[in-house]
Amino acid sequence: MSLLKKTKSYEIFCAMACFLASYMSQAQIYTNTNLEMGAERFITQQIKLNPDIKTNIKALPLDARLSKRACESPLSYSTNAKPPFNRQVTVKVKCEDISGWTQFVHVRIEELHPVIVTTQAINKGELITRESISIEFKPKHFVRASNLDAERYLLGSRSKRVIRAGTAIGLHHICMVCKGDNVTIYAKTRTLTIKTTGVALQDGNIGEQIRVKNQKSGKTISARVKDVESVEVNI
Repeated sequence: MSLLKKTKSYEIFCAMACFLASYMSQAQIYTNTNLEMGAERFITQQIKLNPDIKTNIKALPLDARLSKRACESPLSYSTNAKPPFNRQVTVKVKCEDISGWTQFVHVRIEELHPVIVTTQAINKGELITRESISIEFKPKHFVRASNLDAERYLLGSRSKRVIRAGTAIGLHHICMVCKGDNVTIYAKTRTLTIKTTGVALQDGNIGEQIRVKNQKSGKTISARVKDVESVEVNI
């Protein structure tokens, strides 16, 4: 090879090396962790978080054999899915500069809903207290529609059956008004509320209609369970 050709080849090599060095000095280097965290942030921004539930958003780990990648321009994130998302979403991460690479990241979304569970075994007819229950968060697909998530429905109610420790409590486990209970009857008109006493002839929970015997008149009436040991009737 002539000296001139060697010189030109060397100059081209130097130019390419300088360009690569300049590019690498300006480019951002991305690890798998960077890409996973970016995908998680992107999905978090797409969904409307419910303050009453816990939402865990976690990217599945990328292949550890993937090497670090450089990109001079900011990465773009996109997905073909539309919120509300399923339990897993694929995020497309793209570098749109001269290197032009793309990486797909799978992101898992798990909703944890509050459920009231027993902290100890509760016997049939036993009063439910604050010490006997606690709130736990469980995956949505493990939560039944009958499970309770608010203590106000439970405190002061009684168990209709034996409940094992760690059981998620539903309305079918309890009675806010139990058969034989002395209850307060609220008789309401548009302008007046009359208060009297009675005896429950049926078990019932909030919103349910049960038969109640008015202790003063001796009459049996149909009343709606208002709260623990109280019912309501419109007149």
